[in-house]
Amino acid sequence: MIVFMLMTLPIPGSEDILDLAPTGDGIGYPASITRRTGNGSSLWTVLPPEGSRQDAWVAVRIEGPRVIANSWSGYLVHLDLDTGGEIVRTLTK
Repeated sequence: MIVFMLMTLPIPGSEDILDLAPTGDGIGYPASITRRTGNGSSLWTVLPPEGSRQDAWVAVRIEGPRVIANSWSGYLVHLDLDTGGEIVRTLTK
């Protein structure tokens, strides 16, 4: 079985994308989430909650006006799609 994570997510109704920059360890989990415009400009970037090199995003999805992301460190984070601002963070472990 081959499992992989998309490295970009299109934003519905927009030319923008979420760019999921991979970690440098070759595993492929995103080290950051960046909203990019159609011309490639960065609007915002969010790092995993722990802020350590060992933390990464393990799942990222868009639900309406929010980005929902799970971190390796066990957090479920809701982000504002327009600003990248954190709305809520819940420790799920």
